[in-house]
Amino acid sequence: MAESPYIIPLDETNFVEVVVEGSANVPVLVDFWADWCGPCKTLMPILEKLAIEYDGRFILAKLDTEQHQGIAQQLGIRSLPTIKLFKDGQLVDEFMGALPEAEVRSFIDKHVEAAGEAEAPIDSSVEQAMQLFENGDAAGARELLQKAQAEDPANGQILLALGQVCIATGDLETAKSCVSALPEEEKDSTAGRRLAGMLELAGESDNDKDAGHWQAELAKDANNSEARYHCAIHSAMAGEVESAMDQLLVLLQKDPEYNDGAARKKLLNLFDVLGDDPLAGQYRRKMFALLH
Repeated sequence: MAESPYIIPLDETNFVEVVVEGSANVPVLVDFWADWCGPCKTLMPILEKLAIEYDGRFILAKLDTEQHQGIAQQLGIRSLPTIKLFKDGQLVDEFMGALPEAEVRSFIDKHVEAAGEAEAPIDSSVEQAMQLFENGDAAGARELLQKAQAEDPANGQILLALGQVCIATGDLETAKSCVSALPEEEKDSTAGRRLAGMLELAGESDNDKDAGHWQAELAKDANNSEARYHCAIHSAMAGEVESAMDQLLVLLQKDPEYNDGAARKKLLNLFDVLGDDPLAGQYRRKMFALLH
């Protein structure tokens, strides 16, 4: 195997870290191969060459299906070579067989950023508004952002900032409108998923019973799933995200079917809110271990 930090052999101990968690940062291309497979040996050097050439814009993860049959069976691998591409922990594309280099390159280019692609500069109105917001002037920040949004309705940066300010000030309807108006590429970005996650949390915490009520209910009955769930929501909204995820993991273990799998859904929601925070990876592993 070619020496490169972007080419990683897979096994049972690192599959979740490399593929599930790692694909939250860059696409991960998983090559399922075996030593006896002739087409695998044809495809492998092409994949390795491209992994080196693309210089970290995707990770090539290689799984020897003879040595690690359990993973291959779980993922339904029936022919070799099979290539599966993961983004944000999800399978998004795949192909089977030894394709020519041009076709492999085309397959990869659909899912990776172009070389040298730079992040869009921060809109000056957003910068000014968020400075006001951080200084405690939420009303001024909102006024500035709404004026900017009226002039440029499809600007994703403005919508993301306005949604954040509206959630903080309790205007969930306007925040919801901001999320809905985001361009598709912004909705699927880390910032877009974070805003949607914050909005969902804020919506669930909007009820007549405060954190003290649910904590008292849980103290009376440790098996009260509703109380544990709402304790987790209140913890998350108070910024105690790790405590919230601990509560949700307990609920996932004790009552995984509560409210149609609400504990699992809310953990995924919190992973979006955390974004690249290492806590997200740590708790993804804990959730994966519980579920499997």
